[in-house]
Amino acid sequence: MKIGAINLFNLASGRMQWLSERQKVISENVANADTAEYRAREVEDFGSYLQRSQVAGLQVSAQVVESETQWGQDLTGNNVVLEEQMLAASGASSQYKIAANLYRKAHELLYLSAGSR
Repeated sequence: MKIGAINLFNLASGRMQWLSERQKVISENVANADTAEYRAREVEDFGSYLQRSQVAGLQVSAQVVESETQWGQDLTGNNVVLEEQMLAASGASSQYKIAANLYRKAHELLYLSAGSR
C-alpha cells in the first residue's frame, strides 16, 4: 500500500463508508439475536478494505465474514451476544463521529487556506 497515494478526504470518506457497513452488519446481528442457528457476522478489518479499494480505484463494499465470539453460543446454535454487539455498535458510532469531524476540519482548513471564509 502506498501511503503517499492516500488523500485525507478519501481516507476519511472510506472510513465512514466502512463504518456505515459495519454498523449495518451489527444491526443485522442484533435483529437476528433470537434466530436459531444464526451466526454473528463482522466486516473485514479497515486495512484490508482500504487496500482493496485502492487496488480497485474506487470504493468497494466491505467483505462480511463470520464473527468469532468469545462467549460461545446458545442451545439453538445462535452465537450473537447482545452485550458484545452493543459494545461494537458504540465503538463504530464513536469512530464515525471522529472520521466525520476529521473530514469537516479538513474542509475548513481548505477554506481557510483559500481565504474563502
